[in-house]
Amino acid sequence: MPLHTVASSSPAAQARHILALTAIAWCIATPSPHEVARRAPHGHVPLRVRRRLHATAVAALLPYAW
Repeated sequence: MPLHTVASSSPAAQARHILALTAIAWCIATPSPHEVARRAPHGHVPLRVRRRLHATAVAALLPYAW
């Protein structure tokens, strides 16, 4: 079986790839991105909150542009 490597991928991407291959080999359902974020120490930040924070940051940088 050929070994596929990608030199430009990050260590986090490589780890996700290894976990996905292991889950396939052991017939384990892979968790959804939301479940992964929910279990992460930082928690899950909804997209609408990120958009609101981004808009606030941009508005703070350019207060006199409009």
